[in-house]
Amino acid sequence: MSSKKIILSVIVIFLIAFSVLSLKWRTGNPVDKITVSGNYTISRAEILNIARLNDSLISEDEINIEVIQDRIGKHPEIKKVFVSKELPSELKIDIIERRPVAILNCGNEINLIDEELETFPFKNPSKMYDLPVISGVRPDNSKNPLKKFNKEDLRLGLFVILNSYKQSKAAYNNISEVNLSDSSKIIVYMSEDSSPFYFPRLYKESISNTEYQNLILNKLIVFENYLKQCLGNHLKQQVNYVDLRYSNEVIVNSNN
Repeated sequence: MSSKKIILSVIVIFLIAFSVLSLKWRTGNPVDKITVSGNYTISRAEILNIARLNDSLISEDEINIEVIQDRIGKHPEIKKVFVSKELPSELKIDIIERRPVAILNCGNEINLIDEELETFPFKNPSKMYDLPVISGVRPDNSKNPLKKFNKEDLRLGLFVILNSYKQSKAAYNNISEVNLSDSSKIIVYMSEDSSPFYFPRLYKESISNTEYQNLILNKLIVFENYLKQCLGNHLKQQVNYVDLRYSNEVIVNSNN
């Protein structure tokens, strides 16, 4: 037998032996360590509970990667989950949580919403989110049960919130709610005293339009400047509304 054939035979035997040992480990070793990573607002105990696992020794019969992954993935606040087994006896659970950027208030239904327009319910009502609210969103006209909210309204509300955060943390922190119930304007309620600010709204125009975006971005700058220059005086008055829809003026309607 030539040296090449001998080497090839050794390699084949090694691969077969490795496969057998790997299979033996996978079917014989119990799991005595569970590692959970990537979770920030969802506790380890909650993840293990929905996976139907515990921290004690787990027999191989209880370990089904696909089943565990499927159970965890159904949690409304989890975007992705990766479950794997690592030598010698560890089960690893890697979580990517949904990151809510606003609270969506639609009448009797309250949800969270992320940057990708995905809405999901409060899993735990006792959790407090210091997030602005989007309200007045129209229902979706399609018959798809997964599309309950008008996407254009959601995009518009998030555009205001996310860009206020990018431009000025002070302005962002002064937004408690973005209300879209009025087709003629966007109503932004200020955190300090709940007074409404009127932003322009192009009702039949998509916020994906660059000119529409620039219009809103410019008004966010006006909003920020108003807070910097007039907030102290504003809070001393009984302000009914502040209208930012005009090009060269800010109209403050108050009882003073």
